[in-house]
Amino acid sequence: MKFAVIIKDARIANKMLVRELAQALDIDASLMSRLENGERMPSGDLLPKLAEELRLELPMLKREWLAARLMRELEEYPEMAEEVASLVMERVEAYIPQQRGTPDELAEEVAHLNQLRKEVAARQPLDETQLTRLREFFHTRYTYHSNKIEGNTLTLQETALVVAKGITIAGKSVREHLEAINHQEAVEYLESLVQKGSRISEGLIKELHYLVLKGIEKRWAGMYRQAEVRISGSEHVPPPHFDVPMEMQRMLSYYHENRHKLHPVLLAADMHLMLVGIHPFMDGNGRTSRLLMNLILMQGGFYIANIKGDLTDRLEYYEALEEAHVRGNTLPFRKLVAKAVEQNMEEYLTLM
Repeated sequence: MKFAVIIKDARIANKMLVRELAQALDIDASLMSRLENGERMPSGDLLPKLAEELRLELPMLKREWLAARLMRELEEYPEMAEEVASLVMERVEAYIPQQRGTPDELAEEVAHLNQLRKEVAARQPLDETQLTRLREFFHTRYTYHSNKIEGNTLTLQETALVVAKGITIAGKSVREHLEAINHQEAVEYLESLVQKGSRISEGLIKELHYLVLKGIEKRWAGMYRQAEVRISGSEHVPPPHFDVPMEMQRMLSYYHENRHKLHPVLLAADMHLMLVGIHPFMDGNGRTSRLLMNLILMQGGFYIANIKGDLTDRLEYYEALEEAHVRGNTLPFRKLVAKAVEQNMEEYLTLM
């Protein structure tokens, strides 16, 4: 069974003995051996801890676990396996995210994204060296571009030196250094949230914002604004500050209502749009919105959507936001996010 192989390979890659992993999971070593041999299946409650200890992506592990459970049932009735599998596929069709809430204009992009997700999952698990290399490359680049959108002048190479080596760049402000360090820490925090299977909440969003602004705007880090704001160069007017808590609850209601209906990429794009439209914080709204978007993508088995900070890309990003907020047309922004996810997933595959 592939699930059992994934567990065993990951344990070996992490240089853990069976008894050490069993102890970390608080289960019997003999049970751990049966899990690795495919003789037993763990409970769903054990998966987050298993993913954490073995440094595996929880969405991938959950998918393999569900597939293994279905296969175990089918193997008990081999003469009916084909018929039952066909019946299951017919009945589960309504629950497949890409079949619900996906506009015709995005159907082709969504289908391609799903294929890329399958290809990435098929190559798991990666060894620690590969994971470290990929994290350093993609996370640093994401930090660079997300900060550049907001006016940070550190180059990609300078950002890498600041976050990886702790080097101070001459001629750059303390704020710019803190923006790079804070954002990199926030991205690492996203990974821990995915591993734990954390649910998105108002408190979690405030935590992300706190990480973005800590040490920069101590008074406002993790706190809703207490004044009215305008977005420079935009016709969109965010709601008054006293409506922010109510608007945030509406946004979270939309998330919970559509979590199992919309495709993860579309839901991630919509949540980014809604959060940056509410503009709940005095500063750091863009970075926090992009972090929330990428958390949803990662929870859905996708990789980071790195919206670039170059002038052309930034203008396209702003125009798509304006089209959604002022004219109510969300399609350009959804397409922009889908394209960003596609580009990063394809590049991720080439580097695996």
